[in-house]
Amino acid sequence: MVRNHRGVAQRLDGVSLSLIRQVFEKAPPDAINLGLGEPAFATAPEIVDAALIVLETEPLGYTFNGGILELRELIAQRAPGNHTADSVCVTVGANGGLLGSMLVSVDAGDEVLVPNPGFPTYEAITSLAGAHPICYPMSADDSFRFSVDALEKLITKKTRAVVINSPSNPTGHIIPDSELKGLATLADAHDLMVISDEVYHEFYYGERCPSFLDVSGRGLVVNSLSKTEAMTGWRIGWTVGPPEFISAITAVNQHSVTCAPTLSQRVALRALGASAEERAAGTRADFAQRRRLMLEMIDDQLGLPRIEPEGSFFVLLEASPSGDSLELALDILDKTNVITIPGAAFGEESSRFLRLSFGATEACIFEGLQRLGGYF
Repeated sequence: MVRNHRGVAQRLDGVSLSLIRQVFEKAPPDAINLGLGEPAFATAPEIVDAALIVLETEPLGYTFNGGILELRELIAQRAPGNHTADSVCVTVGANGGLLGSMLVSVDAGDEVLVPNPGFPTYEAITSLAGAHPICYPMSADDSFRFSVDALEKLITKKTRAVVINSPSNPTGHIIPDSELKGLATLADAHDLMVISDEVYHEFYYGERCPSFLDVSGRGLVVNSLSKTEAMTGWRIGWTVGPPEFISAITAVNQHSVTCAPTLSQRVALRALGASAEERAAGTRADFAQRRRLMLEMIDDQLGLPRIEPEGSFFVLLEASPSGDSLELALDILDKTNVITIPGAAFGEESSRFLRLSFGATEACIFEGLQRLGGYF
């Protein structure tokens, strides 16, 4: 009997390598990288020293699937609101928290509202969960600002969750407290889960960035040490939320990754200790200077419209009137050896833009923007 071989599962039809990865794969090793999605500085020496001590003195076998109790207690203590260790699951980076949050929040056929522009992972994890991503647009004409009123118009009987990201990658927009409160009210009225990606929470350049935890206990709030402590490769993140959902995310951990890396968990205990706020303030001041440098050079060297970021470490540059930002990014790479990220990677609303990162060093920012000035 001839057996028909099945192809890849249909729920992965919309899941592929992002345009971000496609640009990086074409870039030579010596390219000036203004596409970085991570800080271009090393993990703090005291954190590295703590890791060496842990390696020599502490057990590194499996931990509880949801993470070391002391770490969960510390995260709960630091989070806005009234939380216990049962409200926290330690995950393999923020992406592990995002995927787990999606898997426990929706069923096959449900709809999830995701930002456009937004990090492409949001649509991908929605599809992996068997649900349908529905983009809520944020217009360049309004500086890509989040609007609860616009979001509400997209809610249907199938809507089960909303994903938000503040500060935003790629726009740098911070959702104000008033809109977060409006979203909390909307979520209560329609029985929606809010999944809030707050990995850039410490990167703000004016008033403090509010958390969804400041206004509601209903959401699943995802964070990590990847950006704030330059620990992207350590793969350590967490999710804070209602205990019944956290218990379900812990089960996802158990049957997928077992637990977050034990070394990273034990080091995170030190990283989130007494000196964490001081390091975060220092990083924020450093990035504020890089932000000033990038914005000034864009204005002086390029003269192109750009979105001034309130947070994160990205600037959207309106550089592609035709909307083909991928073609533009590849042409820039070919002619200047500078990596930029096409806005199309984040959705139709940002397709006329390039994303530039001031996570790079000041020397890299200076050289990269000089080359871009020559290109434009």
